[in-house]
Amino acid sequence: MKTIVTLGFCLLFLPVIALAEGSAVVNWVNPEGYKDVVASDGSQEEFVARTLKELEATITQLAESLPDGQTLEMNITDLDLAGDVKISGARTQHQDVRVVKDSYPARMKFHYRLLDGSGKVLKEGEEKLQSRSLSASMRTGSSESLEMEKRMIRGWFKRSIAK
Repeated sequence: MKTIVTLGFCLLFLPVIALAEGSAVVNWVNPEGYKDVVASDGSQEEFVARTLKELEATITQLAESLPDGQTLEMNITDLDLAGDVKISGARTQHQDVRVVKDSYPARMKFHYRLLDGSGKVLKEGEEKLQSRSLSASMRTGSSESLEMEKRMIRGWFKRSIAK
């Protein structure tokens, strides 16, 4: 009986707990004009959609750590993925590859606003981010998709928003 009461109590307050976190609103402004979101293999449209969705999920996850009711709004105006797409292989078996090295860092430009629950602007600014060196990423041994871009966003969030 005690378990049922505890479970019922938890379910009763679940909607309140779900609201007790921050959120994010991400707008991808003119993504077809971004400097370098180029597929090395497969459909360009699918690559862009998958890339933006994955980066937006990272931003949303970070925003969930904000205090109750706060919202992070981001209007992303440019994205340059780490690396550069190079043509490789014979012309009959065309397949491009993305070469990632320090001379091709990830970059992102955006305007952001941090709002409280009533819509009051707590913080606002323009950002031009650039990823740190590749050697730092290679030391982690991670093979996470968009690792340098996500690390760049997490670093900015930690320095600028989650202070």
